[in-house]
Amino acid sequence: MYNVIFKVEGGEDVTVFAVGGENVLELARSSGIFIDAPCSGNGTCGKCRVTILEHNGETHQYNWQPLACQAVINYDSEITVPDIIHDYIKSITTEVFIKQGTQVGQGDAFGLAIDVGTTTVSALLVEISGTGDLYAKATTGNAQIRYGADVINRIIEQQKPGGVQKLQDAIVKDTLIPLIDSLCGATGVKHKQIKRLTVAANTTMNHLLLGVDANSIRLEPYEPEFLEFPLYDPASIGIQVAPEAKMLIAPNIGSYVGGDITAGVLGTGAATGWQMWPASGEILLTEPVTIDGIVYEPYPAKMTLLIDLGTNGEIVLSNREFMMACACSAGPAFEGGDISCGMRATVGAIEAFRIDGKSMEPVLTVIGGSKPAGLCGSGIIDVVAELFRAGLINGKGKFNNKSERVLFDEYGIGSYVLAFASDSITGKDITITEVDIDNFIRAKGAIFSGIISLLSPLGLSPADIDNVFIAGGIGSGINIYSAISIGMLPDLPGEKYRYLGNTALNGAYSLLLLMYIEQALEEISDIARNMTYIDLSTQPGYMDEFIAACFLPHTDESLFPSSIKEDQAYG
Repeated sequence: MYNVIFKVEGGEDVTVFAVGGENVLELARSSGIFIDAPCSGNGTCGKCRVTILEHNGETHQYNWQPLACQAVINYDSEITVPDIIHDYIKSITTEVFIKQGTQVGQGDAFGLAIDVGTTTVSALLVEISGTGDLYAKATTGNAQIRYGADVINRIIEQQKPGGVQKLQDAIVKDTLIPLIDSLCGATGVKHKQIKRLTVAANTTMNHLLLGVDANSIRLEPYEPEFLEFPLYDPASIGIQVAPEAKMLIAPNIGSYVGGDITAGVLGTGAATGWQMWPASGEILLTEPVTIDGIVYEPYPAKMTLLIDLGTNGEIVLSNREFMMACACSAGPAFEGGDISCGMRATVGAIEAFRIDGKSMEPVLTVIGGSKPAGLCGSGIIDVVAELFRAGLINGKGKFNNKSERVLFDEYGIGSYVLAFASDSITGKDITITEVDIDNFIRAKGAIFSGIISLLSPLGLSPADIDNVFIAGGIGSGINIYSAISIGMLPDLPGEKYRYLGNTALNGAYSLLLLMYIEQALEEISDIARNMTYIDLSTQPGYMDEFIAACFLPHTDESLFPSSIKEDQAYG
């Protein structure tokens, strides 16, 4: 047995014992140490690097920096772990909307609207016995990210001994219960006053939340264990609120289009004709509504795209007469995964980027105003767009040598220095490589080809779209014009685009506002049953569309006339 000391930056040391040959990443996980490993130990992301000092008396002392997933224990060791993931999943941000000093009556009843995202979990605390007032909002990281950034790696982790319980504990005990405690502590609401929960989550997250084996989702014929679920007792999974409380889980549509999209459609108002936005009180109408004797007319029926950009990419095409949905295998690039300098949208992340037209020097916008540590999803879109417009990369994402910031390694692979070592938090150059750009081009190609694959069978083109709603984790942060210029979004006038933020959470909130939870279940189930799920992997011509979209902006330049004009005008 060897003595191992984990030294977490900004935290307390943890001492454990390990047998010879034990994997460092697995040892850390079993010891409650969180090492950022988006690929869950497959050795492909390169993000789980640690510093290991091995020592065996006076005969051996060796300092090295391996990937934790590839390293094993063979000596007494001290392992220094960067505090990246630990801070993210332990940090809870809580906003309180009620006036200071507001008294919570013993007879008041409350509800929780919860969005269980793959990366981030958010919840709203709402008074439901009379006023419908929004009391507070809380957000934190999904503790399951310690087992991988994407749903497939988490399903694989679920297959290991005790994995089903381990993944359920991560979301319930380590995420939702602290989130609920924070909301109650900030407002004075007692847990026993919470009598209704509505949950919006993707199909895999629904399985992991309920402790159901999700392996069928990743295996042919890729069918989930359930699509709909009856009203549920939250106490049965360890959430202790009112004894009579019921939990509504928004129904799934398919393996990769889940309840977060069902709720998201409700959140836009497209299916019901109404939508109450949290905190603002704005009502979006899609059919006439009479309030206090006054008839409010909606906007005309329009062809609408809802694009949810997060850890996964989902698209819904609707015009109030039909709804079609698909999921795009965009991978985790929009959350900073598959990108060598990628990170989540936290302090130190480059969230916006431009290249000065005269000096050709980069101008960075960094979350928190600090020195940069890496690049998040919205920043990646800007970087690729700016490099392309500046002529530093071609349509295939390959660099030329027109800038001193463009470097080439011994294999001829190019990279661009976003920030030199002296200007970064890490003390190392922050660069984006051709490999990173290639990964991103595939991700943006998946989004655009998914849009075309929904439109084409109906004989429609992007020009037929009246509204594009952008939602999801990075939705409100992206520059629409950058996304258009690289062929990620259709080349449409800017006024056709609208940011809707977290539509899944908005939909869960809307369900809380319905008088009876049984009515809410019927409303949301109606949406799921009336939505057609398109499996792109079996869609004729999809792969051709995807390959055509894996170019900047696209192999068919006629689809992006404004991008071509911008490129020509840049120099």
